[in-house]
Amino acid sequence: MSTRKKKTRTRGDARTLDLDKILRSGEVRDETPEGFRSGFIAIIGRPNVGKSTLLNRILGEKLAIVTRKPGTTRRRLLGVLNTDNAQAAFFDTPGLERPASKLGRFLLEEVKAACAGADLALFLTDDAEGEVDENALALIEDAGVPAFLVINKVDRLKDKAILLPVLAKYAEDDGFRSVYPVSALKGDNVEPLVEDIIQALPEGPRYFSPDMTTDVSEALLIEEFVREQVYRLLHKEIPYAVAVKVREMERAGRSGLLHVEAEIYVERKSQRGILVGKGGNRIKKIGELSRTEIERRLGEQIYLGLKVGIKPNWRQKDAALSELGYENI
Repeated sequence: MSTRKKKTRTRGDARTLDLDKILRSGEVRDETPEGFRSGFIAIIGRPNVGKSTLLNRILGEKLAIVTRKPGTTRRRLLGVLNTDNAQAAFFDTPGLERPASKLGRFLLEEVKAACAGADLALFLTDDAEGEVDENALALIEDAGVPAFLVINKVDRLKDKAILLPVLAKYAEDDGFRSVYPVSALKGDNVEPLVEDIIQALPEGPRYFSPDMTTDVSEALLIEEFVREQVYRLLHKEIPYAVAVKVREMERAGRSGLLHVEAEIYVERKSQRGILVGKGGNRIKKIGELSRTEIERRLGEQIYLGLKVGIKPNWRQKDAALSELGYENI
């Protein structure tokens, strides 16, 4: 394993992955066959281009939350694809846009960290006209890693022939290793993309156990699935003022049922009223839908209790951001 690659791993996700400890143990290295490929891939792009949908499609299961609203993803989310001969760890990242708050600056740092710790980058766009975000290209260039251009949502194109000059343009001018038109939603052309990604990875050890798909904690997954339903059921600006924090999570001694208590925070009293709904009907609906998704992900029944609190202007306050888990480390 090269020195550069080892440095990349440590930089890529120091919060959750102690790579040096793994390598010193020798256990993971000994399990990998000769010619095994492994590495980290950053999926980047503007908001709402389908990054989370693509990650879920690659993994074959729902890990990242998905809504039609831009700005749904707020954290680097690690998803691990395991095959007999490779292990590809994908970082889903927040959408690239100009920060409008301290939360926005946190999101941008999450994207930068993912790129800095990657062996490859996927730039995802849904713009069939070929307009590429120069900020994204700058991040990829700074990271110094090979990049794939992935044009998503091509299933919406009535005449796919319009892609031909676009593909030719990028192949010639922009230095992408490969250009792929895909439909992350329907799976069109995703399999060959993944095969190409794996072939582009360097040889290396298996960083995670073969049955692992993410290093994200159950508490964080629960928070994300609750926030997903808030985004889906509420409109306008309210979802963007929402944060979710699991306050208690324990298993009942007699029944073994997992009990979860979470609090949904908004910034104003009026937002709280909208979130709760008349007679508590909306928060009840959020709880029902969230529980269904969480149980599907965890593979067991749970009890989910939700409360709604107010944290004025939390998106602009360092202490509140840190408490809610939005802190770059």
